[in-house]
Amino acid sequence: MGKQIKMIVFWIAGMAGAVAYSSFTAPPVLPETRLEVYNDSVMTSDFRGVNAVYHGFTFMDDPGVKPMTDADRKAEFARVKAMDLKIARTWYRPDWACGDNLYNDFNWQTPRMQAFYAWLDQMKALHVDVALQAGWWFTRDTYHNTRVPAEQATPDPEKDPARFAEWVNASLHQLIEVKGYTNIKYLVLFTEPLNYRSGNQPEGVSSPDYYNQVCTAIHQRLRQSGLREAVKLVGPNSGSTDTAAFVGWSAGKMNRVIDIYSWHSYNGRQSGTNPPLEYEGWKQIALAGKVKIAHTGKPFWIDEYGASKPTEEVRFRPDYGNYLAQCVAAFTYAGAQTSLLWILFDQKYPSSKVTNKDSFYNGVHRWGLVRSPQDDVPHAGTPYPAWYAFSMMSKYLGGRDGTAAFKTLSADSLYVMATGPSGKETSVMVVNASHAARKFTVGFSKPVHAGMSRCLYDPAHITEVGERAILPFDKYFNTIKNSLEDELPPRGVAIYTTIKP
Repeated sequence: MGKQIKMIVFWIAGMAGAVAYSSFTAPPVLPETRLEVYNDSVMTSDFRGVNAVYHGFTFMDDPGVKPMTDADRKAEFARVKAMDLKIARTWYRPDWACGDNLYNDFNWQTPRMQAFYAWLDQMKALHVDVALQAGWWFTRDTYHNTRVPAEQATPDPEKDPARFAEWVNASLHQLIEVKGYTNIKYLVLFTEPLNYRSGNQPEGVSSPDYYNQVCTAIHQRLRQSGLREAVKLVGPNSGSTDTAAFVGWSAGKMNRVIDIYSWHSYNGRQSGTNPPLEYEGWKQIALAGKVKIAHTGKPFWIDEYGASKPTEEVRFRPDYGNYLAQCVAAFTYAGAQTSLLWILFDQKYPSSKVTNKDSFYNGVHRWGLVRSPQDDVPHAGTPYPAWYAFSMMSKYLGGRDGTAAFKTLSADSLYVMATGPSGKETSVMVVNASHAARKFTVGFSKPVHAGMSRCLYDPAHITEVGERAILPFDKYFNTIKNSLEDELPPRGVAIYTTIKP
């Protein structure tokens, strides 16, 4: 999302919205299918949960724009708490502390920094870990306003990488050591740094080589200060691709720097196919990069994802909740440590008045699961239907305290994933990708020996506007031993969990 997404794909009929049913004709129920959860066989030992990009803009003043009220902020943070978000990836750039020039003295008391601290206070109180951007635009941020005219400026590879690394180091010192935000655990090395042109190139140095130079400078400076162990470096944030472009290059050239490999795409298609294949397309996107980093033994993230085809309206419809559940199931099956949705809430970018075809409207990015209270839309501040599917995944699938993701076997357009939240609970998600009701049995390789509650997302029965923060449990299964039987409505998603409400 660092640039307008240009990938042109066609959309399957399922993304046109939730299936409409005749009030007189019940949808067909297909024969029962057997799914398997191998809860004695771990796929990912340190699963970090179902997460999102969520920028720390909540307290930032924006003159001339409808402000967020205390009630708006309270509602936003209540949703974060209800969903038990594990990781938020946030915007962060040099201008917040450097003003109009990277070589200015660092000022940690600017209004932008003060507002950011207020958001970080909330994240720490809510036990949300933070993935902080080490700048946003590459190469532009590496020589932020250092030369005039800017359009003719080029980075100075002899000076700028060291100065940029100093800003990163000073930022982490201020945020972690001075302010105590020890929940900042990840540093994201720019956004789509090698996928499009943002800023000019240094003379005689290729873009990938300069990326390596800057990130290596950050790595070395943090080692010198003793802050390197405080954060995991995440990169290359390769974007808008179904081939994980530059991931293999980074694994070959930058493995000494990168701790967690990351890439992303939109509109989940499988390479060489048309139309998109939902689950299969997203699985292919994850596996494309996994193969390229296999020799490193390091984890990987899908650091953004979402849909914009055929129009942005696809995100506002109930069926988007099913689509996102298929994404999460596919990423987890492929072995991703986590995935981060673009974006958690519609958000107003400070000082932005941009309106464009990338779903910006007067500075508000309408890509989230809840309408911005600062937006000029009906029901501002309330959730879109897909919020209810995403929030239950975030809450009940775990992601901290030793959560494991188990191996599973799906079948016949029913996709299953399973986790062990906190190392002692069991959660299972079943996604019905078909347009018919489905009966199924989930078999467990190891008895669960506990009751399980069900949380159901039925896109045909999700109200457009509601105040409830998260869906309630609607069904209880007595002590589960070796199997669980149930039925899902068309395009339904269910989570079965031993976690108590």
